[in-house]
Amino acid sequence: MQRSLVTIFTAVCIFCIGVPTALGWSAGGHHIIASLAFQMLEDTDKQLIIEILRQHPQFDTEFVPPTEADSPAELRLWIAGRAGYWPDVARNYPEFNRSTWHYQLGSTMVLGNVSFIDVPATPVELPADADLNTQELYIGQGIELCRRVLGSGDASASDRALAICWLAHLVGDSHQPCHAGSLYAEIVFPEGDRGANSIRTQQARNMHALWDQLLGQRYAHGDVRRRMVEIQTDAELAAMADEAMEQPNYLEPSQWLKESRDSGLHSVYTPEVVNVVLQAQRAGAASLEPIALSEEYLKNAGRVAQGRALLAARRLAAVWGEALAAATDESSTQR
Repeated sequence: MQRSLVTIFTAVCIFCIGVPTALGWSAGGHHIIASLAFQMLEDTDKQLIIEILRQHPQFDTEFVPPTEADSPAELRLWIAGRAGYWPDVARNYPEFNRSTWHYQLGSTMVLGNVSFIDVPATPVELPADADLNTQELYIGQGIELCRRVLGSGDASASDRALAICWLAHLVGDSHQPCHAGSLYAEIVFPEGDRGANSIRTQQARNMHALWDQLLGQRYAHGDVRRRMVEIQTDAELAAMADEAMEQPNYLEPSQWLKESRDSGLHSVYTPEVVNVVLQAQRAGAASLEPIALSEEYLKNAGRVAQGRALLAARRLAAVWGEALAAATDESSTQR
């Protein structure tokens, strides 16, 4: 990489405006993260999560279980997993779709002269009047809002069900490295690469989609269970998660996104990717040919995805548990 051409921005971010295809982990990945988190909860919290989710406004239509969920335990686990994926299903329903919640504004890397590139600022504060109907929030703000809703004893059961789903989804997305920043290049990507959506690959339609699918593309019962066991029983992944969970800010979304941005710099925008962009930039090209990612790249990406999934699950379990306890305490105080 030609370091004289590279400026690394350290603002916490996801990618630029206009990213309708940036869905975060695919259905399989969101099921894995939410299901792992559900398994980590105390039994009383598991019961509360399911009771609340049954009040979801689309529970009867969008939470229809597969035939494999043939026992009470499997059914509860599937419902929790489906909760994590539902915000992507919600894109089909205007009353529930919150398109900007899935990402954040800003950049991670700029190739070229920064004075020629207008990087949008990163929003930080949650508006005081924000609620679940507010459209223009971004990922960190969405997480903060939904923690408040789930933790409120005054919120309706249906709102709390929506909050459970959005927390599961956004905590998962914030650990997906492609959601930690876009690559900007003054000729090739002057408005950003849309979280790697604009970098085509030979292995998938684009690099963001490739990362989405590293934990599995569609929900498949056997595949999800197999991948969950692989992640749960990996001592190296567990040790890395233990270390991250010991940090004082382990429940701060800004920390999750910083970690994902760092993973993106090391594992998404590797030299084999950046060099292709730099070559196109020197040639004055406005687009890239599909990149053939190496076996080493793909192997490392798969490993990073597993580690991020386990850490997302641990943090989601903590966030769910913390909010449920806050609501219980608030209700007890009001009696």
